Order: sequence, then structure tokens, then C-alpha cells
Amino acid sequence: MEESLTDLTEKQVVNLCDGRILGHIIDFKIDVNCGRLTAIVLPGDCGFFNFKKNMDIVIPWEKICKIGKDTIIVDIGILNKDCCDEQKCKKHK
Repeated sequence: MEESLTDLTEKQVVNLCDGRILGHIIDFKIDVNCGRLTAIVLPGDCGFFNFKKNMDIVIPWEKICKIGKDTIIVDIGILNKDCCDEQKCKKHK
């Protein structure tokens, strides 16, 4: 089965380790010497009205476990992100 880069950007990326939906691909890293795709790039979390923007998430191609019809499964471990304020996080623990 062949996929275009555009097809890949339409799929949700999910982390195998914690089941978190990471978002959609916004860019790719390519080794121009051999023409090989080396990584996918996802947007970092945005804060309140985008005033606080985290760095983009770069996932090496080797960390992609499976590319499905609607989803790309990656295994990047547990991300250490400030996903919510301290009050909300207490209920997640």
C-alpha cells in the first residue's frame, strides 16, 4: 500500500505508551542525500491564546510502530508535558 505525504498529514498520531493523541503531522524531516524520510514533526502544545508555545515534537521514523487507515501509532514513551493546571492534574494522578 502506498501513501503520499499528504495522506500521512491527515492521520492522527497516537502515542502507544500512554494512548495520548499527539495531533497531526505538520512537517517532515528528510535526508536529502538519500531521499529518505527520517522523522515526522507535530506541533507542540499551545498555552492560553498561544502566548506560551512549546517546541514542536520531532519523532524519528524508527519510533513509528504502525501506520493505519486513520491513525499513526508511535512509541515515544511518556511525554513530560504540562497538560493542565495543578488543580486538574491532581485528579489525573
